[in-house]
Amino acid sequence: MISILKPAVRVVPLVVLLSVSSVSFAQGAKYKNNSGGRRPILWRDPGNIKLRNLRYGPGSARLAPAPPFRFVKEDRGGESPKFEVRDARGVKWVVKLGEEAQAETVATRLVWAPGYFAEEAYYFPRARIRNLPKLSRGQKFVEGNSIVRGARFEPRRSHLKRGEKWDWDKNPFAGTRELDGLKVIMILLNNFDARAENNIVLNDQRANEIRYVVSDLGATLGRAGGLGGTRTKNNLKDFLSTRFVMGVEENGAVEFDYDTRPTKLGMLTIVYPPYYKGEVKKEKSMRGIPVEHARWIGSLLSQLTDEQLRDSFRAAHYDRATMEAYVRSFRERINQLTRL
Repeated sequence: MISILKPAVRVVPLVVLLSVSSVSFAQGAKYKNNSGGRRPILWRDPGNIKLRNLRYGPGSARLAPAPPFRFVKEDRGGESPKFEVRDARGVKWVVKLGEEAQAETVATRLVWAPGYFAEEAYYFPRARIRNLPKLSRGQKFVEGNSIVRGARFEPRRSHLKRGEKWDWDKNPFAGTRELDGLKVIMILLNNFDARAENNIVLNDQRANEIRYVVSDLGATLGRAGGLGGTRTKNNLKDFLSTRFVMGVEENGAVEFDYDTRPTKLGMLTIVYPPYYKGEVKKEKSMRGIPVEHARWIGSLLSQLTDEQLRDSFRAAHYDRATMEAYVRSFRERINQLTRL
């Protein structure tokens, strides 16, 4: 457990106070802007949240993957088995298999619902892939020689150019309630892998916007713990075993049940300084969230109905009992924020 402490000085640019009702793109005082004149955006006013479609989230039925799917190549990056395919429309998709597939499908919708940007995610319990070779990772999720089980499809849209990584501490939104709100959602989801390496800048060439996105949300819906400890993904029992808001410090900061620092055997990462420093930095980045910022994101999330929350789990094909248990837990966590 960590104690979230508010920094001694917290500067909020005046432009944020004047414009956050519609879009958040304020420039941090010490951040070098490389956006080339395009607007950097983290959050946009979602309007009537009760009308948000969480069955598809940032996507839609029209944009969903269209079979048949043809294998292109295996992607050996990251922890989860992945490969690329093209669908009937010629759209390229990254297919992820394993325990992250369902959790990430849900998480993208819960990030998108209150106004943040998230990448499209579509879940298939079973999908036929033409010309599928034997995979170096994830072969246990393959039936016969062409069917994969539990597959998350994420598109590579031609107008969305993937750019550089962005850091939780150095970005155009430092000190804003919108950035802190996104951090709260990471904690809400028990995302133990909220590292800067998983944050990406998307250049939307149609909208002429630079969008700041958390691109990998698979390490969620389990227990947030440190490397070497008991952290898990997509595990209802472990998710329910954790608390969320622990209290409020005298200085107005929130104390969360969120500790992702390396423990036990995970401390061996100290022999590899870059990784160890990254894990410690991730932990530190989630500190300093003032109660008013946590309450603000809670006020947005509280507008979601239980049916909308269910839709996010239906999209990932959870069974009914598991879905209902997660929905009850999320409702209680959201209520904790609004009661601050």
